[in-house]
Amino acid sequence: GDSTFFHAGIPALINAVHNNHKFTLVILDNGTTAMTGNQPHPGVDTTPMGVDTTQLSIESMVRGCGVEHVQVVNPLQVKKSIEAAKVSKDFDGISVIISKELCPLYARAIKKAKKARPFYVNQDKCKQHLDCINLLACPAMYIDDGKTMINEVFCIGCTVCAQVCPENAILPLKKLA
Repeated sequence: GDSTFFHAGIPALINAVHNNHKFTLVILDNGTTAMTGNQPHPGVDTTPMGVDTTQLSIESMVRGCGVEHVQVVNPLQVKKSIEAAKVSKDFDGISVIISKELCPLYARAIKKAKKARPFYVNQDKCKQHLDCINLLACPAMYIDDGKTMINEVFCIGCTVCAQVCPENAILPLKKLA
């Protein structure tokens, strides 16, 4: 993640560049230290005390380490994210993908969450391919009595499930919940 990159990843990346390694590094930039309580880190614009400060750019830091092949993607855009991974896989050297999207739980906490309609599964269209379940691990999705369902309370309307559904059976609710 972004916070781990700042506290432990930069020296390792510099050494990898220096030693001509070949790999793809994906940095999940969710704008917080989500795993330990949403503490700020150098990639955000406030200190732990809430004071405004300079926000360091992960992309600039990566380029400053000597990486030439850097892509920034929005992980909610599935096709573009997959294409970035394919391009990186074929790159002869170190490639970095920065997958940048604010953590949805953190966004809600700081009142920056986008209002979006939750989604539902159109049972008439759903053929139970289960790509939405098997590829995502979304906490809003579940199986009930053999049918794929979405809990609209947990759904944040990110659209990723709809993007991976081969039957286009996942749709936004007509009204905002």
